[in-house]
Amino acid sequence: MYLCKYALTIIVILSYFIGSHLPPSWGWEDSPLEWSQVVILSIGALLTAKWQQEAKSDGQYDHARFFIWAIPLWLLMVGREMSWGRVFYPVGIDPITGPSFIPVSQLPYSSIVYPVIAAVILSWLFAVIKYKLLVVPYKLYQQGRFPTGEFLLVIFSFIVANIAEKQLHFEIMEEIVEDVAYLSLIIIAYRVKVALKQPTNRIKDEKSIPFN
Repeated sequence: MYLCKYALTIIVILSYFIGSHLPPSWGWEDSPLEWSQVVILSIGALLTAKWQQEAKSDGQYDHARFFIWAIPLWLLMVGREMSWGRVFYPVGIDPITGPSFIPVSQLPYSSIVYPVIAAVILSWLFAVIKYKLLVVPYKLYQQGRFPTGEFLLVIFSFIVANIAEKQLHFEIMEEIVEDVAYLSLIIIAYRVKVALKQPTNRIKDEKSIPFN
């Protein structure tokens, strides 16, 4: 798991060349790459729910609360990748640009889309402040146990994805790099889970042992 970030970094670096060998349709909306992102993010949500249950069973209620409030973020990203459900309402397909969909305003449930998004975001912000959720990763960072490399990879991936979209207009490259970003988020969540299960005093004891 610790070496995955290097493989993913290589994929980002080679994403332009990888994308050049894939069918143009893979860069369209509702393409295999788009749906792979939905799958990755859904797996992230399910794993986070599982780790929340594990933390709760171990009596680590603060950690369980941290994980349970991470789930809405996964679900928001899933919704975004599915255009809030627009992908289920195609209106046509262009041989160059791919399928087109109805606008959000024409969805059968359009009146609740943005209120639900706003409610989820505001609830999450309230939880962050009330339960001091950011203290969890901050303490891990202070202890040298936060997956900084993977976090930087996420930032790097989104920067490259933005360049691919805005400057290169290369949608396939953008989707490949977004896949990397989402996989990196899962790795971050996993490594945080592992770090939280490891007693802090054990870390301190290990650091104090001299090595020959």
